[in-house]
Order: sequence, then structure tokens, then C-alpha cells
Amino acid sequence: MLRVRCQASATLDDKGRLMLPGPIRREVERAGGALVFTFCRGALWGWSRADFEAIEARALPTDPLDVNGMAFAHAFLAPAQDVDMDAQGRIRIPPTLRELAGLERDIMVNGLLNRVELWDRARWEEHFKASLDRLGALPGVPGWGGA
Repeated sequence: MLRVRCQASATLDDKGRLMLPGPIRREVERAGGALVFTFCRGALWGWSRADFEAIEARALPTDPLDVNGMAFAHAFLAPAQDVDMDAQGRIRIPPTLRELAGLERDIMVNGLLNRVELWDRARWEEHFKASLDRLGALPGVPGWGGA
């Protein structure tokens, strides 16, 4: 399981490679040197292979005739790809995933909970502002407004 708290700006090179920030790189090495990325909610989310296999295991009992279950399988599981980290600590983001997430050059890398998220930097800034606004409107969240 990836357990790292980190946020850093990064840049995709012309070959679609991204240098992972040091804290994330060390966690990926500890987890076997690879991540499984898929598209989710406007960004790429990456897990250790073991964590992603646990997600897949939860989906295994899905009835293939269940429309919602198959929508999850097609939209979330189908685009998933294994991504190995090279000796320099870089990962190459497959073109299909770059296109889905709109990743071109400037990237925001977030290590949170049990995953890594890769966002187009401009999209991240919009998402982060909306998240702050949503959190500020929640009642009972100390220090964030509300009640």
C-alpha cells in the first residue's frame, strides 16, 4: 500500500515521462517499482499493483448484465495500465491515459491516501478551488466555515 503525503509540480517530457517526487518514488520502490494507473474524475489515479488488484477483486462478482457494474468496468478498469518506474525514478504515462486526463506538460502530483494522482496543473487548480469552496460550505468542519 502506498502511504505517502506529498504534493509537487512536475513536467512531462517529450516522451511522456514524468520524474516522480522523491517521497513518492521511494514508496513506489518499496511497493515493487510499478504502479497501475487509470482515469478517474478528471485525473490519473495510480495504485500499487496489490491495491489495484484489491479493487479488481471487488468488481469480480459484478453481473455482466448489470449496466452500472459494467459501466464501472468499462470506464474505470478497462483503461487501467501497468506503469513501471525506470532506474532514474521516471514513469512513462501511456498516450491513451495522457489523452483521457488532458496531460500535456505541466502536472500536479499528489500522493494521498493509498494512491498517486496526476493532474493537468490548470485542471488541478480549478478542482482544488472547487474543493476548498465545497469544504468551506460544510457545517461543522472546524476552521473551514460552516457552523
